[in-house]
Amino acid sequence: MLCYSCGKQKNELIPQKSAILNGISLLMCQVCLDEKYEPRWCIVLAGRQVGPEFVREYIVKRRYVGSTIMAEELIA
Repeated sequence: MLCYSCGKQKNELIPQKSAILNGISLLMCQVCLDEKYEPRWCIVLAGRQVGPEFVREYIVKRRYVGSTIMAEELIA
């Protein structure tokens, strides 16, 4: 199974509610949970729905895996 955050194949994934999107359940590995990561797509969606300031901490502290989230991705 693949971790929703890092995308790596793991034997054990832990169900976790998203910290920034209400009602979204994620399957994440222990490493991503320990680092308090959120999937990149969750950060982008939350930034579009609520505003860039809402996800600022995740972007500045790089609490996601993947390419840098650009401002133009947050403005839809």
